[in-house]
Amino acid sequence: MPSRTPGPDEVVRLVYAARQYYVEGRTRVEIADRLGVSRFKVARMLENATKLGVVRFQIASPGPVDADLSLALRERFGLRRAVVVRTPTQDPPTVQEHLGEVAAGLLSEILEPEDVVGMTAGRTLSQMASRVRNLPRVQVVQLAGVAGFRQATGVEVIRRVSTAAGGRAWNLFAPILASDPAAAEAIRRQPETQATFQQFPRVTLALVAIGSWVPPDSEFATNSALSADDRKRLLAAGVRADVGAVLLDGDGKPVDLLRDRCVAIDAAGLAGINEVIGVAGGEFKTDAVRAALDSGLLNSLVSDKALAERLMGLPS
Repeated sequence: MPSRTPGPDEVVRLVYAARQYYVEGRTRVEIADRLGVSRFKVARMLENATKLGVVRFQIASPGPVDADLSLALRERFGLRRAVVVRTPTQDPPTVQEHLGEVAAGLLSEILEPEDVVGMTAGRTLSQMASRVRNLPRVQVVQLAGVAGFRQATGVEVIRRVSTAAGGRAWNLFAPILASDPAAAEAIRRQPETQATFQQFPRVTLALVAIGSWVPPDSEFATNSALSADDRKRLLAAGVRADVGAVLLDGDGKPVDLLRDRCVAIDAAGLAGINEVIGVAGGEFKTDAVRAALDSGLLNSLVSDKALAERLMGLPS
């Protein structure tokens, strides 16, 4: 609130100086010449214009991104990047669509020509892949085999992103989970699979989905290669989330009971990537996203506002 009421002549001079400076872009020296005063006087006038309410600043966050909550989330979890997206509803397809749109914009913004992109699959990443534009010419690596629905498979996600980038796609034409360790080893011995695995250390930027096991919202958790006994054993071991084929307990610690059956990058491989961006939202994924953040495997996150608010409310 203004501390005093300026006189009429002062109002005219303050409005003139402020308009010239903030709207017309003139320097303080130019304004001083026009008013016949010193540039130091102009500096005081601009300061007074703010104090007296002649000039009011409004800092807005354009579009769907909640900048204030993004900054708070980044600070709370020590992230390199956090992007919180406002969504009109918590309906899962709506959340996935809006997160996919923003994630596509983020990828276009931060991707550099020297990067190698790694990606897992998922419904939100599938939405992102269908919206990417104007990418530099980079190679794209599938980090995990096929887990679930056809339209959300890693193969399709990689195809879309590599087409937008015009670079080579390194695919895994294999299931994310084999029926037994011997079958997984046989798949990993295939030349095409080996060639893609050899690209994992080259990946500099990864986008990964986060699946929830309790409550269930994960394509990995419903994989047909998992038996009822497998699920019971994993839940008893505390599995609450998955990132690719890396299973995590509620504290973010890896649970390796299925590691020898997986066709995917492992926790050590993910940890070696310069930036790993988790893309996940929805009302069922709060504990899973928290576990993924606590794991240290992610250093960036794209999520929806409601989930971000729940994360901010959780105990440190």
